[in-house]
Amino acid sequence: TDPQRLLSPWAKGPVALCGDAAHPMMPNLGQGGCQSTEDGYRLGEELATVTNTRDIPGALSKYSRVRVIRTAIVQGFAQLGSDLLVDFDLMMTIPLLGPFFLTMTQLSMPWILRFLYTPEF
Repeated sequence: TDPQRLLSPWAKGPVALCGDAAHPMMPNLGQGGCQSTEDGYRLGEELATVTNTRDIPGALSKYSRVRVIRTAIVQGFAQLGSDLLVDFDLMMTIPLLGPFFLTMTQLSMPWILRFLYTPEF
């Protein structure tokens, strides 16, 4: 395995992925465009520090490291949301687990929504 891929999974040399190419989202939370916009902002911030073309790979690598954690969490929420939409009725039929899951979802929703809809550049 390429150690660079672990440190900066979306950038290699003077090339970087962003948006759905780097982190495709399930459509339930409307986060595909939001995360792409955050990517674009972060790319602009990092590339603004470049004074020589040899600095581009470092700037793209930093963009990748900064963005990968947040987008991975949002991807997880989007996948969970998709799974819930498909299997919600089935899950509610499971004794104890269904009501527990519903309660935990209701309690965590304010935090999840704040995380999703507060941009982090």
